[in-house]
Amino acid sequence: MVDLSSRVGLELVLVIGVAFLVWYVLSISVIKVGRRVGVSRAQLVALRKAIHVFAALLAIIGIVNVVGLGSELELLTVGGLGVLIGGLAIEGIASSFVYGFFAFGEDTLRLGDIVEVLGAGKGSVVKVNLRNIWVRTDNGALVVIENTRIEHGRLLNYSAAERLEKRFDSKKSIT
Repeated sequence: MVDLSSRVGLELVLVIGVAFLVWYVLSISVIKVGRRVGVSRAQLVALRKAIHVFAALLAIIGIVNVVGLGSELELLTVGGLGVLIGGLAIEGIASSFVYGFFAFGEDTLRLGDIVEVLGAGKGSVVKVNLRNIWVRTDNGALVVIENTRIEHGRLLNYSAAERLEKRFDSKKSIT
Protein backbone atom coordinates (compact mmCIF):
# COMPACT_ATOMS: atom_id res chain seq x y z
CA MET A 1 0.00 0.00 0.00
CA VAL A 2 1.24 3.50 -0.82
CA ASP A 3 1.61 5.81 2.15
CA LEU A 4 0.37 9.42 2.17
CA SER A 5 3.79 11.09 1.76
CA SER A 6 4.70 9.10 -1.36
CA ARG A 7 1.24 9.80 -2.83
CA VAL A 8 1.67 13.54 -2.25
CA GLY A 9 5.15 13.34 -3.76
CA LEU A 10 3.79 11.58 -6.85
CA GLU A 11 1.04 14.19 -7.21
CA LEU A 12 3.61 17.00 -6.92
CA VAL A 13 5.72 15.44 -9.66
CA LEU A 14 2.60 15.07 -11.81
CA VAL A 15 1.57 18.71 -11.27
CA ILE A 16 5.04 20.00 -12.12
CA GLY A 17 5.16 17.71 -15.17
CA VAL A 18 1.82 18.99 -16.46
CA ALA A 19 2.91 22.61 -15.94
CA PHE A 20 6.13 21.92 -17.83
CA LEU A 21 4.21 20.24 -20.65
CA VAL A 22 1.83 23.20 -20.90
CA TRP A 23 4.80 25.60 -20.98
CA TYR A 24 6.59 23.58 -23.67
CA VAL A 25 3.59 23.09 -25.98
CA LEU A 26 2.45 26.72 -25.70
CA SER A 27 5.98 28.09 -26.22
CA ILE A 28 6.61 26.01 -29.33
CA SER A 29 3.16 26.74 -30.75
CA VAL A 30 3.34 30.49 -30.16
CA ILE A 31 6.82 30.75 -31.64
CA LYS A 32 5.91 28.78 -34.77
CA VAL A 33 2.68 30.66 -35.37
CA GLY A 34 4.28 34.00 -34.48
CA ARG A 35 7.12 33.54 -36.97
CA ARG A 36 4.68 32.45 -39.66
CA VAL A 37 2.49 35.54 -39.29
CA GLY A 38 5.33 38.03 -38.89
CA VAL A 39 5.34 38.83 -35.18
CA SER A 40 8.49 40.72 -34.20
CA ARG A 41 11.22 39.10 -32.10
CA ALA A 42 10.53 41.45 -29.18
CA GLN A 43 6.87 40.49 -29.15
CA LEU A 44 7.75 36.79 -29.29
CA VAL A 45 10.05 37.23 -26.29
CA ALA A 46 7.26 39.02 -24.40
CA LEU A 47 4.76 36.28 -25.27
CA ARG A 48 7.20 33.59 -24.19
CA LYS A 49 7.74 35.35 -20.85
CA ALA A 50 3.98 35.50 -20.37
CA ILE A 51 3.79 31.77 -21.05
CA HIS A 52 6.54 31.18 -18.46
CA VAL A 53 4.55 33.14 -15.90
CA PHE A 54 1.37 31.26 -16.79
CA ALA A 55 3.08 27.86 -16.44
CA ALA A 56 4.69 28.90 -13.13
CA LEU A 57 1.31 30.06 -11.78
CA LEU A 58 -0.25 26.81 -12.94
CA ALA A 59 2.45 24.85 -11.08
CA ILE A 60 2.09 26.97 -7.93
CA ILE A 61 -1.69 26.59 -7.90
CA GLY A 62 -1.35 22.84 -8.40
CA ILE A 63 1.25 22.53 -5.63
CA VAL A 64 -0.88 24.56 -3.22
CA ASN A 65 -3.85 22.31 -4.01
CA VAL A 66 -1.85 19.07 -3.57
CA VAL A 67 -0.27 20.19 -0.30
CA GLY A 68 -3.67 21.31 0.97
CA LEU A 69 -2.89 24.96 1.71
CA GLY A 70 -5.85 26.37 -0.21
CA SER A 71 -9.42 25.42 -0.92
CA GLU A 72 -10.68 24.67 -4.41
CA LEU A 73 -12.76 27.84 -4.40
CA GLU A 74 -9.69 29.98 -3.69
CA LEU A 75 -7.77 28.22 -6.44
CA LEU A 76 -10.61 28.69 -8.92
CA THR A 77 -10.75 32.39 -8.03
CA VAL A 78 -7.02 32.84 -8.52
CA GLY A 79 -7.18 30.87 -11.77
CA GLY A 80 -10.07 32.99 -13.04
CA LEU A 81 -8.21 36.19 -12.25
CA GLY A 82 -5.16 34.82 -14.06
CA VAL A 83 -7.20 34.04 -17.16
CA LEU A 84 -8.78 37.50 -17.04
CA ILE A 85 -5.40 39.23 -16.77
CA GLY A 86 -3.94 37.06 -19.55
CA GLY A 87 -6.90 37.74 -21.80
CA LEU A 88 -6.59 41.46 -21.31
CA ALA A 89 -2.85 41.28 -21.99
CA ILE A 90 -3.25 39.64 -25.41
CA GLU A 91 -6.44 41.44 -26.44
CA GLY A 92 -4.66 43.78 -28.89
CA ILE A 93 -2.74 41.06 -30.69
CA ALA A 94 -5.75 38.75 -30.80
CA SER A 95 -8.02 41.46 -32.26
CA SER A 96 -5.44 42.20 -34.98
CA PHE A 97 -5.34 38.50 -35.90
CA VAL A 98 -9.14 38.30 -36.02
CA TYR A 99 -9.42 41.43 -38.17
CA GLY A 100 -6.68 40.00 -40.41
CA PHE A 101 -8.62 36.78 -40.93
CA PHE A 102 -11.75 38.75 -41.80
CA ALA A 103 -10.00 41.20 -44.13
CA PHE A 104 -8.10 38.54 -46.05
CA GLY A 105 -10.86 35.96 -45.93
CA GLU A 106 -13.15 38.37 -47.76
CA ASP A 107 -10.39 39.10 -50.32
CA THR A 108 -10.60 42.84 -49.73
CA LEU A 109 -6.82 43.33 -49.79
CA ARG A 110 -4.00 41.86 -51.90
CA LEU A 111 -0.34 42.50 -52.60
CA GLY A 112 0.05 45.30 -55.12
CA ASP A 113 -3.31 46.93 -54.39
CA ILE A 114 -3.31 50.71 -54.53
CA VAL A 115 -4.57 51.95 -51.17
CA GLU A 116 -4.84 55.21 -49.30
CA VAL A 117 -4.08 55.30 -45.62
CA LEU A 118 -5.91 58.18 -44.00
CA GLY A 119 -3.29 60.48 -42.51
CA ALA A 120 -0.32 58.77 -44.23
CA GLY A 121 -0.91 59.06 -47.98
CA LYS A 122 -1.52 56.86 -50.99
CA GLY A 123 0.61 53.88 -52.00
CA SER A 124 0.96 50.22 -52.87
CA VAL A 125 0.62 47.20 -50.55
CA VAL A 126 4.04 45.50 -50.33
CA LYS A 127 3.53 43.02 -47.47
CA VAL A 128 0.47 41.41 -45.89
CA ASN A 129 0.54 39.69 -42.48
CA LEU A 130 -2.15 38.46 -40.15
CA ARG A 131 -1.28 41.29 -37.75
CA ASN A 132 -0.56 44.20 -40.11
CA ILE A 133 0.04 45.35 -43.67
CA TRP A 134 2.92 47.35 -45.12
CA VAL A 135 2.26 50.13 -47.60
CA ARG A 136 4.92 51.94 -49.65
CA THR A 137 3.57 55.46 -50.19
CA ASP A 138 4.07 57.51 -53.34
CA ASN A 139 6.80 59.54 -51.65
CA GLY A 140 8.74 56.36 -50.71
CA ALA A 141 7.79 56.07 -47.04
CA LEU A 142 6.94 52.66 -45.63
CA VAL A 143 3.83 52.65 -43.45
CA VAL A 144 2.93 49.68 -41.24
CA ILE A 145 -0.78 49.54 -40.43
CA GLU A 146 -2.38 47.23 -37.87
CA ASN A 147 -5.34 45.25 -39.15
CA THR A 148 -7.61 46.78 -36.52
CA ARG A 149 -7.17 50.15 -38.27
CA ILE A 150 -8.15 48.56 -41.60
CA GLU A 151 -11.33 47.16 -40.14
CA HIS A 152 -12.29 50.53 -38.69
CA GLY A 153 -12.27 52.19 -42.13
CA ARG A 154 -8.96 54.05 -42.15
CA LEU A 155 -7.84 52.44 -45.40
CA LEU A 156 -9.28 53.04 -48.86
CA ASN A 157 -8.58 50.35 -51.48
CA TYR A 158 -8.74 51.66 -55.06
CA SER A 159 -7.75 48.34 -56.72
CA ALA A 160 -10.38 46.13 -55.10
CA ALA A 161 -13.50 47.81 -56.48
CA GLU A 162 -13.80 45.74 -59.67
CA ARG A 163 -12.83 42.48 -57.94
CA LEU A 164 -15.32 42.99 -55.11
CA GLU A 165 -18.12 44.16 -57.44
CA LYS A 166 -17.80 40.86 -59.38
CA ARG A 167 -18.15 38.90 -56.14
CA PHE A 168 -21.11 41.06 -55.08
CA ASP A 169 -22.85 40.60 -58.44
CA SER A 170 -22.32 36.80 -58.35
CA LYS A 171 -23.81 36.61 -54.84
CA LYS A 172 -26.68 38.89 -55.89
CA SER A 173 -27.53 36.67 -58.87
CA ILE A 174 -27.84 33.64 -56.56
CA THR A 175 -30.59 35.21 -54.47
